[in-house]
Amino acid sequence: MRSRQHILTGIAILFHLIGLLGIAVFKSELISFTTPFHLLLMFGLLVFSYDSNRWVFIKWAIVAYLCGFWAEWVGVHTGWLFGSYSYGDVLGAKWLEIPLIIGVNWIVVVAGAIAIATRITKRTWWMPVCAATIATAYDWLLEPVAIRLEYWQWAGDEVPVYNYISWWLVSLLPAVLWQKMELKPNQFSLNLLVVQALFFIALRILL
Repeated sequence: MRSRQHILTGIAILFHLIGLLGIAVFKSELISFTTPFHLLLMFGLLVFSYDSNRWVFIKWAIVAYLCGFWAEWVGVHTGWLFGSYSYGDVLGAKWLEIPLIIGVNWIVVVAGAIAIATRITKRTWWMPVCAATIATAYDWLLEPVAIRLEYWQWAGDEVPVYNYISWWLVSLLPAVLWQKMELKPNQFSLNLLVVQALFFIALRILL
């Protein structure tokens, strides 16, 4: 099981390095447009990383996807969540003006945040709070790069504080559900979020 986690982590590192070189060094727009396929691959690796509780994880992932997609729909169409923003074409196919892949991003980020949170605390009530905070911090890290790569754009070119408050609240829901379903995070969930965070830190420096 541990060797599987190592292999999957190696694959994730390899694809993020390819993306980093393509975007930051070779300035390839094509690499940016492969983001939906990259996210799908990372999600596939995440599902494969779970063994005995894989079907429970998939059930959780479906709910987390719907939660994230619905929140994005509310955000784009009403501005009640996150603020006033819109998606570009880089994230691929859309439904109701929302990229279909965006729910997958919520799954990967929250699952990784939960994996880190469970390392920090064992308290039942504190874990979802900690996970939501980590997920929100990741969004703060991601925002400047996402705007630069035209994943989405904000009205007035400013990310409102309200965005991070909403991110925290929306992330809290699947984290609470995770506990209710008694899921156990694995090492790859943690590793993947760390790899992604390092990827965006590098892009913030290099772009």
